[in-house]
Amino acid sequence: MIKPISAYFTHFLMIAVLLAGAASAQAALIRVSQESSAGAGDFDANILGVIDSYSTTLTITAFYQYSTPNAASYNGELNGGPVPISSTTQSFFVEASNGLALVMVHDNPNDGSGGSTRTRWNLLGDTAVQVVADDPGEPVIVSAGGTQFDSTKNWAPCCTDGYAIGFLDGDWSLFGQFLTTPTGITSWLAEGFTTADIPLVLEPSRRVRFDIGRVPEPSIIALFGTGLLALAFTRRRYIRCKSP
Repeated sequence: MIKPISAYFTHFLMIAVLLAGAASAQAALIRVSQESSAGAGDFDANILGVIDSYSTTLTITAFYQYSTPNAASYNGELNGGPVPISSTTQSFFVEASNGLALVMVHDNPNDGSGGSTRTRWNLLGDTAVQVVADDPGEPVIVSAGGTQFDSTKNWAPCCTDGYAIGFLDGDWSLFGQFLTTPTGITSWLAEGFTTADIPLVLEPSRRVRFDIGRVPEPSIIALFGTGLLALAFTRRRYIRCKSP
């Protein structure tokens, strides 16, 4: 007995619903932009690329691993994070067991030079808190209901400095800047786990924007496409069978 085409279509709709539910498990990418000059605000005209987040089953605090084995320093490279770079500020995101956080790391330990920085981040579309303080004596000052984050950091040649803020969800945007010219830092990078590093211009008050973008997993797209092809084949076969 040949099933009516409506039965095949019903089956396809059931599959489509299941695939739509699976598609909600999406891969996160963070878009990176930087305005052309301090205060210009032309981020959409200056999109530099995307970075993907690092992933860990640890909490952000455990991932950052402050002070062990390098005292008073970031040690996240031991947990799959980026290796710290001398005279460089690294900005990257970590999807940890307790949520997504922005991590800032200044300098490399034991490189013969210390430094100092003053940074600010403004968050739109969400609120957050400081979740890691590299050097607890210099906490990030959180204000404006958890949407502004001011940091003043000073470190010796032995160490790094930095912090993490989170947890980020929803459709958020982060706007970051150096408030003054840093000492001991000559470059700024946005880093991803599998994506290429994106150099950022290190200029006081020239803001960088990070915002969240989500894309369906390629496997989900492939499955949905396969479903469409299967429906087309079934319909063609049904029409042939019904032809006199």
